[in-house]
Amino acid sequence: MWQQQMTITVDGRKKQKCFYGKTKAEVLKKIAAFREEQEKGRSFEDVADEWWEQHEKDIEANSAKPYRPALRRAKERFGKEDIRNIKPLDINRFIYQYVEEKHAALKTAKTQLMIISLICKYAAANGYIDSNPAREVSVPRNLPKTKRDIASDDDIKRVKNSTSCTFGMFAFWILYTGCRRGELMALTWNDVDIKNRTISITKSLYHENGIPKTKEPKTAAGKRDVPLMNKLLEKIQPKRGLIFSGEKGGLMRNYDFQKLWGLYVSESGVTCTPHQLRHAYATMLFENDISESDAQELLGHAYIQTTKDIYTHIRDSRKEQIKSKLLDVDLI
Repeated sequence: MWQQQMTITVDGRKKQKCFYGKTKAEVLKKIAAFREEQEKGRSFEDVADEWWEQHEKDIEANSAKPYRPALRRAKERFGKEDIRNIKPLDINRFIYQYVEEKHAALKTAKTQLMIISLICKYAAANGYIDSNPAREVSVPRNLPKTKRDIASDDDIKRVKNSTSCTFGMFAFWILYTGCRRGELMALTWNDVDIKNRTISITKSLYHENGIPKTKEPKTAAGKRDVPLMNKLLEKIQPKRGLIFSGEKGGLMRNYDFQKLWGLYVSESGVTCTPHQLRHAYATMLFENDISESDAQELLGHAYIQTTKDIYTHIRDSRKEQIKSKLLDVDLI
C-alpha cells in the first residue's frame, strides 16, 4: 500500500491530505485528478450528493425526514454553480428569500441553513473550498417556533389498552421507555436486565439501500440505561434475540415497519406517531418532577436545550388545558 501527502488549505489553515493506492502510479494518478478537480472546481450539487452519500447512514430516520427536502431545496438553488463561487451573501439571501416565500418557522429555517453549512464544511474539509461560507450566516430573528406535538390523552389511553392489537406492544414499549423508533427496533432481550430493572440502549437501527443495519448512537448521550417500569414489566415475556424482529427473526425493514404500524393504527384507533409517544414519556417525566438534566439523560439528548424546549412546550400545553377548564367554571 502506497501513500503520499499534499498540503491543502482548510478554513484558512494548512492541512495534510493523504492519498492511498496499491501502487505509486495509482497514488500519483489520484493526486493529479485531485489537482485537476481543484482547478476546474466542483459544483454544489456534486458536493452535496457526495456528502449525503457518505453521511446518510449516520443520520437518524426521524432527522432524515426534514433533511431531505432541505437538501433538495439547496441543490435547486445552487445546483451546477461552482461551490468556490458561493459567498456568505448568496446563502444569506437564499435563507431570507426562502423564509419570506414559504413563511418558514424557526426550526425549518435552521435546518435549511444547517444542511448548507454541513455541505460547505464537508467541502472545506476535502479541499474543494478554502473555508465554509455558511459559517457566518444566521437565520432571521423572531421567526415563529413550531410546537412539538405530544400524543393526546385519548391516544395514550388507547396505547395502554391496545397491547393485544397487531404491533401493540411496540407503541407500549415507547410509551414506557421513551426509546426512539430506531433504538427500539435494535433492542434485544439481552439489553433487558429484569433483576436490576434496567434497559440498556446502546444501538439504533438504520437502513442502507433498503437493508436494515445497526449502529452505535451518534453521540455519547445516546448510550444510556432507562428504568424498566412496572407497567412494562407486567406485560413482557422475555425471550431471545430481537424484541421486535422482521422476517426470519432478523432486523426489520422499513417497509415491514410501516405495514405493521399501519395495521396497529387501523386496529387501535391511535392517531399519534411513535415520536409523539416518546414525547408522552417526556411528559410523564415532567409531571413526576424529574429534573431537566435527568430527563436529558433518560431521553438520550445530546443537548440540554432540546430537553428544555420539550419541557417548555409541555408546561405551555398544561397552562392552556388549565385555562380551558377554568373558562366555564363557576362558584357554587
